[in-house]
Amino acid sequence: MARGKAPRRPLLSVPLLVRVARCGPGAARSGPSPKAKGKAARAPTRSDAWVKAHVAAANTIYQRFGVKLVARIDHFKPSRCQILTRAHRHAMASYVPATGVTVLVLPRVRDIDTPTYNLMGVHWRYRGKDPKLRGRRWVFLTARGRPPVLAHELGHYFGLPHDPKGGNLMAPGPSDPIYKRAGPKPKPFKPIFVPWQQRTIRRAVQKLLSGK
Repeated sequence: MARGKAPRRPLLSVPLLVRVARCGPGAARSGPSPKAKGKAARAPTRSDAWVKAHVAAANTIYQRFGVKLVARIDHFKPSRCQILTRAHRHAMASYVPATGVTVLVLPRVRDIDTPTYNLMGVHWRYRGKDPKLRGRRWVFLTARGRPPVLAHELGHYFGLPHDPKGGNLMAPGPSDPIYKRAGPKPKPFKPIFVPWQQRTIRRAVQKLLSGK
């Protein structure tokens, strides 16, 4: 090892199941989804290439501090394609395995607190009544999401809150109430995790991989 260089941290590989909803065209519209037929009705919300591009963008950030996302993609046909309420979100738990990190790609997920806003992504925990589904959590990634969104939501999955100071990947989103309150506003978003956020994620990943 060259003098002055810190030892490299071991690479932590995180299995990621990305489930792409088959919803057909027009499923992200504000009104009822049109009834598509044949192949169109079974079309995935986004292509596998789109998913891989988002995973690659997240890996560009995560691998800087020794975490690698290893994605497996499959498709599923949900009971609904527009996630508009808290109950709709909870209903998606049945499509999430009991273990591992899961991302559900859907056309539309509405902000619960700001109904006029459609989210790009959100980390969600099941709070319903079915004891068989308790403890499940996952990330929603919507069709309008841009590449940094997956990295941001996985940051929440691994225990990071929004950073009210901003200036990093965990800056609050545009619908956050902080922008309406008096006082200083978050610094502009940057596609980075600061050191304490990196340490938090690595600890969470190590715990996840150990099965504890």
